Amino acid sequence: MRILIILTFIFGINTCTAQSESEKKLIGKWILVVENNSFNDDIEPLTEKDSESKSDSLPQLITTINFNKNKTIFINQMGNEYESTYKLTDSILTIGNRNYILIEIDQKKLIYKNKGGLFDKQYEYKKEE
Repeated sequence: MRILIILTFIFGINTCTAQSESEKKLIGKWILVVENNSFNDDIEPLTEKDSESKSDSLPQLITTINFNKNKTIFINQMGNEYESTYKLTDSILTIGNRNYILIEIDQKKLIYKNKGGLFDKQYEYKKEE
C-alpha cells in the first residue's frame, strides 16, 4: 500500500512539473504571424490587386496576445483590446470561455487551433523578443 501511495505521489509531481513547463513557455508577448482557415479549395483567396486600394489608406494592424503569470491574458486584436483569463490543461488552452487545442509551443513559436468550432482555424504566433 505504501508503494502505491509513493508511486502516485511521484507521478503526480512529474505531471505538475510538465504542465508548469508549458505554462512557463506561454508567459510573454506573442505576435500573430499566420491565421489559416479551413475553407474549401474552390474559394479563391483575396489577391494583392483586390486589397491594394484598401491597404493604402489603412495602417498596418497586428494582433498580439500577452500571457501573464497570474493567469490573465491581454489581447490586442488589430486595435481592439480585450483582457481575460487563461488556463492550460494537458493540450487544451482555454482563453475566457473558448477552448483551443495546443499544437506546438516552444521558446519562439506558439500554434493552436479552434476546438470544435464551425471553422477549423489555426493560429501561429511568434514570441516578441
